[in-house]
Amino acid sequence: MALAVLPWLLAAPSWADLAIAGGRVYTLENPEPLQDATILIAGGRIEAVGVNLSVPFAYQRIDAAGKIVTPGLIESYSHFGLREIELEPSTDDAALLEYPLAPAFDVSYALNPNSTLIAVNRMEGVTRAIAFPLAGVDPLAGLAAAVRLGGEFLLEPRTALVGYLDAAATDLAGGSRAAALQRLFRAFAEASRFSPSRYRPGPGDYSRHDMAALKRFITSGKPLVLAADRAAEIRRAIDLAAAHDLRLVVLGGAEAWRVREALAAAGAAVVVRVHGNLPRSFDALGARLDNAALLHEAGVRVIFTGAGLGGATNLRQMAGNAVAHGLPWHDALAGLTRRAAETWGMEDVGVIRPGAHADLVIWSGDPLEVTTWAEQVVIDGEPMPMRSRQTQLFDRYQDLSKPYGYR
Repeated sequence: MALAVLPWLLAAPSWADLAIAGGRVYTLENPEPLQDATILIAGGRIEAVGVNLSVPFAYQRIDAAGKIVTPGLIESYSHFGLREIELEPSTDDAALLEYPLAPAFDVSYALNPNSTLIAVNRMEGVTRAIAFPLAGVDPLAGLAAAVRLGGEFLLEPRTALVGYLDAAATDLAGGSRAAALQRLFRAFAEASRFSPSRYRPGPGDYSRHDMAALKRFITSGKPLVLAADRAAEIRRAIDLAAAHDLRLVVLGGAEAWRVREALAAAGAAVVVRVHGNLPRSFDALGARLDNAALLHEAGVRVIFTGAGLGGATNLRQMAGNAVAHGLPWHDALAGLTRRAAETWGMEDVGVIRPGAHADLVIWSGDPLEVTTWAEQVVIDGEPMPMRSRQTQLFDRYQDLSKPYGYR
């Protein structure tokens, strides 16, 4: 029923008022869903949600009967708008490889709102994401940006400062993890008392521009993201964040379960790579499939990424795998929505309640199952076209009877 009206709806010139009716709605305000509920949307925000709501005559209606409705998913580690083809350098702006700029490297300047990967990942139910810099010439890789996969692409520049303390960081600091950590501890200590007129950088020190950027970050309240798998580096990351009263987000955290009590006490979040269950390196000898469940039980905020396996196309599968190994289903969904929004400072996002952004997904079934799909994605109250370059190629090459040049 819903699919029959969507082509007409998507042809509408603008969207002001919308109703999604009859679905099983997971609001993320309560563990239990609302059955046969209706969501009213006006001006890009949720106006009301509940059972037995009447739909005003002027509202356009999407029938979600028999479907599941959730907040839009948030990819907590992506390179959307920064990398198009991994093996083609001209399409990769995610890493700084030569110029000695580190804390001041702001990836938002290079974001491409016309990337074909935006529609591909949006069709997976992803409505917002964090675009990360990759490791480059320094343990501090630069500043990430928050993006929206519909409407205005850039949501917020300089959302978080990103650093890398994994095995690759040793090559960025003379061959030793100790040097990389010392560089970070020293840089943050100097930035906290930085004065442009008094600062005299020595060989290998950050420039005045970088130090000014680092000082702005320390006082910004934004999270510090440090990629680390080994428990030893995670402990040092906790120490660094505590020394400057920073919100810590650990990226990867294969051995985070070993220090889960310390992470919980620090109020840290972990972007879990659930598929990293094997010791792919000496940093991850303690990797295990129930990492997310153990962290959650200890009170650590667990959020997800599909990075490394095709981007956000695997995001739901990662959360589903965590459920299969002990993480409660509702908490896995929260790690894709509400908890991710809270971690990245996105206000009124990741929940379905009056006043929240109308970022919603209508699913054919359980969103954490690989056999289901997003039937309709809504971003800030506007239904998105459910097509991408992949679907266009599929349509184009279904009929192979035409000559090659006319397909």
